[in-house]
Amino acid sequence: MRFDRGLIVLSSLIVIALASACSSGPKVDPEVEAAWAALTEMKENVDGLRTELRELEAKMMAAAEEEAEGGDAEDAEQPAGGEGASEAIESAEEMAVRAGKLAEDIAKLADDFNGKLAAFLNAPANQIIEGEPLTERQAAAIGMKSSEDIELAVEYIEKGGDHRRAIDILRVALQLDPDNAAIQAALEEAKANRFLSEERFALAKKGMTQEEVRNALGQVNLRNIRQFEERGVVAWFYATEEGGPAAAVWFQKDKKSGMLKAYQLKYDAVGGRDSK
Repeated sequence: MRFDRGLIVLSSLIVIALASACSSGPKVDPEVEAAWAALTEMKENVDGLRTELRELEAKMMAAAEEEAEGGDAEDAEQPAGGEGASEAIESAEEMAVRAGKLAEDIAKLADDFNGKLAAFLNAPANQIIEGEPLTERQAAAIGMKSSEDIELAVEYIEKGGDHRRAIDILRVALQLDPDNAAIQAALEEAKANRFLSEERFALAKKGMTQEEVRNALGQVNLRNIRQFEERGVVAWFYATEEGGPAAAVWFQKDKKSGMLKAYQLKYDAVGGRDSK
């Protein structure tokens, strides 16, 4: 997974400058127009890939649930005729490969887009003037940045279980775009889910696979996974409040399936009322 994009750095986003009057009206800079057109196209492309990946992930989850319930994707009703009749069913392995490729393409395109967006906003022709209202294009560019910040924050949560980092990203984004309701909503959700409640922890059960526990409790913070190789045990720790207390789920290999499954769960595993 990748977390090297970071926040879009706007080294000189806010500048103090004198606006010069132009009696002949605003001039159109072909280079600026071309840069903006390229940014708009890149944003549409990366968002399109994200939508495709989310739809694929939903399809993969549905297929996994069907398999767990004893269903078989190959037994699904096939199209009676027409163009769809010749389309082969995509296997779980094929979907996983395609999802991985999509994620790589998104990361590369997002990196490129964010760098170009920062350069665009830092260019003299586009810099925000303190005390002056945003132009329509400046507001649109800030909106693009806000959208990317939300995507990055969500990635930290869904892929790395890092709510603290996500909250930091969203707070900085809100300073630049204070009226953005989407940022505010994402921030409130991240804060609400930062610590695991006892009610939600109860959704995890013994015998669950790691994927099932992840679906029930959310992605564990990657820094809070412990491997006990000598015992063949993996432990996941979920923060329950500020300062260290954590719930834990311990996994060990199931003899029949060979998969890691939860065999012990404790809400007050670290620093809790019953911990010793």
